[in-house]
Amino acid sequence: MTAKRLSANDVSLPKMALGSDTGGDIFTLSSHGRARTALEFGLNVTDSGFNIFVVGEDRSGRMTATMNFLEASVADKPPPNDWVYLNNFRRPHRPRPLPLPAGVGRRFRDRLTVLVRQIRESLSGAFGGDAYQSEVRAESEKLQQSVAAEMETLRKEAQTNGLDIMQSPQGASVVPIDTEGKPVTLDEFSPEDRQRLQEAAREISEKLNTINRRAAREHGELGERVMQITRATADNALGIQFDGVQEEFSGYGGVVRWLVEMRNDVLDNVHLFGGHDGSEARRELPEDRYAVNLFVDHSDDPNPGVLLEANPTYENLFGRMEYRPAEGGLYTDFTMLRAGAVHRANGGILVLRADAMARNPITWEFLKGSLRDGEIRIEEMQRNGAVPLAGAPRPKPVPLDLKVVIVGAPRWYYAFFSVDPEYQTYFKVKADIDADMDASAENIASYALLIRNMARDHRKFEVDDAAVQYLIGMATRWASNRDKLTARFEIVQDVVVEAVELALTSKQRRVTLDIVLEAIRNRRRRNARVEDRMQESISDGQVMIATTGRTVGQINGLTVRDLGDHAFGGPARITARASAGRHGVINIERQVALGGPIQQKGVMVLQGFLSGRFARRFPLSFNCSITFEQNYGGVEGDSASLAEVLAILSDLSGLPLRQDLAITGSMNQRGDAQAIGGAHHKAEGFFRSCVENGGLTGDQGVVVPESNEQNLILRDEVSEAIAAGQFHLWSVRTIEEAAELFMEMPAGERDDKGCYPEGTIYGRVQSELEAFDRALFERERKAVPE
Repeated sequence: MTAKRLSANDVSLPKMALGSDTGGDIFTLSSHGRARTALEFGLNVTDSGFNIFVVGEDRSGRMTATMNFLEASVADKPPPNDWVYLNNFRRPHRPRPLPLPAGVGRRFRDRLTVLVRQIRESLSGAFGGDAYQSEVRAESEKLQQSVAAEMETLRKEAQTNGLDIMQSPQGASVVPIDTEGKPVTLDEFSPEDRQRLQEAAREISEKLNTINRRAAREHGELGERVMQITRATADNALGIQFDGVQEEFSGYGGVVRWLVEMRNDVLDNVHLFGGHDGSEARRELPEDRYAVNLFVDHSDDPNPGVLLEANPTYENLFGRMEYRPAEGGLYTDFTMLRAGAVHRANGGILVLRADAMARNPITWEFLKGSLRDGEIRIEEMQRNGAVPLAGAPRPKPVPLDLKVVIVGAPRWYYAFFSVDPEYQTYFKVKADIDADMDASAENIASYALLIRNMARDHRKFEVDDAAVQYLIGMATRWASNRDKLTARFEIVQDVVVEAVELALTSKQRRVTLDIVLEAIRNRRRRNARVEDRMQESISDGQVMIATTGRTVGQINGLTVRDLGDHAFGGPARITARASAGRHGVINIERQVALGGPIQQKGVMVLQGFLSGRFARRFPLSFNCSITFEQNYGGVEGDSASLAEVLAILSDLSGLPLRQDLAITGSMNQRGDAQAIGGAHHKAEGFFRSCVENGGLTGDQGVVVPESNEQNLILRDEVSEAIAAGQFHLWSVRTIEEAAELFMEMPAGERDDKGCYPEGTIYGRVQSELEAFDRALFERERKAVPE
C-alpha cells in the first residue's frame, strides 16, 4: 500500500445541512443527554445523599446550562418556608428557629413590631390610669395606717412611763422625758427612777422592734400585692392585643405557643416598657427582646430558589453573627444573626463552583457535616481560640432540606472530590457532559437554533443561514472531528457576540457570512502574536527549517502549542546520526532531562520497532542519536515517533528525506501509524512556513496517520491551496508507506531467510547494520587475547 492523497473536500470545513430550527435548550443535545438524565434522577430522589456533581469541560456552558435546567425544574413548585429566629425566654442564649410559609415571616415580623408599640401604649395608659393608681395607693395607705396606729398606741404607753418614741435619721428610739414632754438624760433622775425608766425603755423597745419587723414584713407583702395588681392590670390591658395576634396567626402552632410565652414574659418584665415603678430601664429594649429576626424571607419568591454562591467561604455559606459596640465592648443578640447561602437555598437548590469549593477545604468539611446531620449550624469561625464573649447566643440549628449541585471541570472532580472517601456518601449522582456530540441532523438543528438565539439574546440580531452553516462547520473544527460538534458552546458564543458587534458597527441588522469570517480573522489576529513571532523566526533563518530539497537524516516533524486563547502548530527539525556501537537509539532530550516520560516511551517503542525489523538474524549493533534541533524548552508526547524513525532509517540507509514534506504521528512496535492530537494545527503550521519561507512549490505537503483523517478540518486558505494543487496532504497506515513517500524508494519486504532485497530502504538499512556488526565483531575479536 502507498500513502493516500487527501483531496480538498476531505479536509475543508464541512458544510452541514441545517434542517429546520427545532430543539430547545442545550440539554436537548446528545452531548448533554447523559447529564440531563442524571440531573432528572438526582432532583427526583429525596434521599439526602443523592446530591449532584455536574462535570463538563471548560467553555462548555456547563454552569449556564445547568442553572437554566435547574430553574426550569423548580418553576412549577411552591416557594419554601420562611425562617425566623425568636427569643428563647427560658434559655436566652439558645434562640429558637421557626419555619413559616413564604410571606408569613415578613407579616409576622411587621405585626410584632406593631404589637410591641401597642403594648407600650396600653401599659402606659393602664399604669397611668386612676384605677391602678388608686388601688396601689389604697394598699399602701392601709399599711401605713395600721403601722401608725400601733406606733401611736405604743407611744402613749411610753409617755405613761415617762418615756417617748423619737424619730431620728438613725431610726426610732426610746428616750426619757420631763413633765413638759421634752427629752432629758437619765442623769437627771434618781437611781431608783433611773432603774425604773431603763426597764420600761427595754420593754417599749422590744415592742417597737416587733412593730418594725411586722411593718417590714407587711411592706414586702405590699410589694407582692402591688405586683399582682400590676400583673392583673397589665394582663387586662394586653388581652385585646395578644388575642388579636393569636387569632391572626392561629394556623401556625409554633407562633401561637411563642406568643403565649411572650405574653407571660411581658407580664414578668413590664418595667421594660417605661419604668413605671421608678426602677431604671435595662439596656435591653422591648423592641429587641420581642423582635422577630426575619432570617430567611421568601415572600417575593414564586418558587424554590436555585441559588449560586460564587464565593463559598464559611460565613457566606453558613451565616454569621454580627456585633455592635456597646459600653466600650461588643454586644450581640439573636436579632443580629444573619443567614448564609445554605439557609437561603434551604428547601430549594444550592449551586456551587467546584474550583471555589476546592479553594475552601474547611467549608467543604462543614458542608459534608451539614449533609450528614441534616441541620445547619452557625459557628463563629473567626472567634476560634478567642476568649468567649459573655451573652453571645448559640442559636439552635435549622433543619436542612436541600439539594446541592456542584459544577466543575473534570480536573477538579478527579483531583479533589473523587479522592475524598466521603464524597460518594453525599454526592451519589454524577452528571457528566460530553466534550462533543455526533453531527446528527437533530443535533445540527438544535445547534443552529442555539446560534440564532445567541444573537437574539445579545442584541436581537438575526443570523443568515450561510453564517450559521459556517459556524457549525467551525464547531466540527473545534471538536477536532469532522463527524462531531463541540460542546464548548461559549467559544461559538464569543464569535457570535463579536460578529453581532461588527454588524452593529457596520450599521447592519443581520449577521452575514462575511461578518463571521471577519470576526474569526480578528480573533486570530489578536491572539496569534506568539505564532507570528515563531514563523517570523523561521522566515528570518534564526530557526532552521527547510521547505525544499532533500537531506539525509533530517526531517520536518510537527509540534503544537496551546496557549489557552490560541492553539497553533509549526515545524521542528529532527535529526539522527548513526554509527557503529551497542547503545541503540540515544534520545538526547532524555539525556539532558528535556524529554518527558511519554516522549521517552515513544523512543523505546521506536527501538522495539527497529529490533523487530532488523534484529532477527543478528543483534542491532549501532548508536543513533536523535534530537529536536534548536529546542530548549522541553519535549513531551510521542507524536514525533514517525518522524524520528524516518530520520534514523534515512541516516542508516544513506537515502535523503524530502524537506518539502512534514510528518506527524505516533507508532507502535509493529510499525503501525497511530493517531495524535492537533493534526489540523500542525498541517496549517507547516503550510504557513512554506508560504512565508520561499512560497509554495506545488510539491509541499504534510503526512498524518490514516486514523487522523477525520480530525483534519483546515482553514479555508489551506484547503483552497490543496484544491489548486499547490499543497498536499497524505495519510499513512504504516511506517513503510511514510518511508516510501519521503525517500522515494520501496521499503522492501523480508524473504524467508530474513533478508530484505537490494534496492530497497530496508535492504540498505540491513546492509549498513550488518557492516556495523561485522566491524564491531572484528574489533572485539582482536581485542581479546588468544
